[in-house]
Amino acid sequence: MVPVMGRSHALSGAVAWLGGCAAAAAWGARPTAGTVVVGAAVAAGAALLPDIDHPGSVVARSMGPVTRLIARGAAAGAAALRQSSCGCCPDRGGHRAVTHTLVFAVAAGAVVSLLCWLGGDLAAAVVAGLAAALATRGMLRRRTRGTFGAAVVGLLVGAMATALPGPGGGWWWLGVPLGLGCLVHSLGDALTHARVPLLWPIRVHGCRWAALGMWGPLRFRTGSVVEVALVVPTLLVAGGFSTWLLIAG
Repeated sequence: MVPVMGRSHALSGAVAWLGGCAAAAAWGARPTAGTVVVGAAVAAGAALLPDIDHPGSVVARSMGPVTRLIARGAAAGAAALRQSSCGCCPDRGGHRAVTHTLVFAVAAGAVVSLLCWLGGDLAAAVVAGLAAALATRGMLRRRTRGTFGAAVVGLLVGAMATALPGPGGGWWWLGVPLGLGCLVHSLGDALTHARVPLLWPIRVHGCRWAALGMWGPLRFRTGSVVEVALVVPTLLVAGGFSTWLLIAG
């Protein structure tokens, strides 16, 4: 069975984007259907992206040997960067390192926005389709998760990115939901016992990789009862409420 945190991450990315669209609508803006649906799909998929530093993650398994190889390289690179940039950090591996930082979220979003600006609708369709397929794999259990189903969802969302107009008639802004999804992932991991070095490379208590997170007694374990019985239902309710606000508005 896929770890519950994968589902939580994907849900959190979509909910964050839906909540942002609902807030924008309440302030007088009118997000288009393409902005809401495609943005939510990109944010959901991107909320799994930071775990590319873990060879066993959903994103690492998403395209078989290719993504596993990328994940191993990302983990090795992240571990080397952590060890070389801070003498106070023992060998803690590459998981939950540079890809779980605010810098990574902003940089990933900027790169995707640049690609969509230069590549136009085709680049946007590829980004949206891949993100939607990844989100689909993250949402489903392993025995029900299939390459075919994820590909179908990806193709549908990619087609929407070309058929539905985004704000201003362009999709250069897709880096915003992608960066948001990455950031929401890190904030979600900050709620667990492991925490994340969110503010790298800023030194916190003398350490560039200081693990930051929720107050100790409120942290939970990945896949624990707290996540299953509280976090996931809360995300579903928040997403449903945001969707209702958008439809009612």
